[in-house]
Amino acid sequence: MLHSSVRDHAELANVVDNVEYEILDYYKQRPSIPLTLQTGRENLYTTNEIQVRLIDYDNDTPANSEQDVKDALKRTIAEITSWVLRNYDNMQNVKAISQGKRSIEFYGLAPSWRDFPKGWQRWLRNFDDREALYSI
Repeated sequence: MLHSSVRDHAELANVVDNVEYEILDYYKQRPSIPLTLQTGRENLYTTNEIQVRLIDYDNDTPANSEQDVKDALKRTIAEITSWVLRNYDNMQNVKAISQGKRSIEFYGLAPSWRDFPKGWQRWLRNFDDREALYSI
């Protein structure tokens, strides 16, 4: 699923790991605990840990997730990895700080999900199970 020009890239394994982490981080959320479920000392809502909120994704053993969500994750990871590696030689997120006669530059910062190309969630959209955040 990777673009043919990046299949033998030296940084492929590192970029894939980073992209996978960023995608799963985007879909992580702590479930809310409704007040109606808390009764005295007993809390009926037992899961209060941060989880990947994708339908059919197994947080305990990701390899046991349903095949359709694994396929969507693979497609998304491959597309974003190809995008990152095809633009790897461009100075992404380069920042320079000038302090008098000194100048410091930071190169090679891996892009986060905020920097991914528009529409990168298209294959995972139907699996998104995050609770909507809103306020009055």
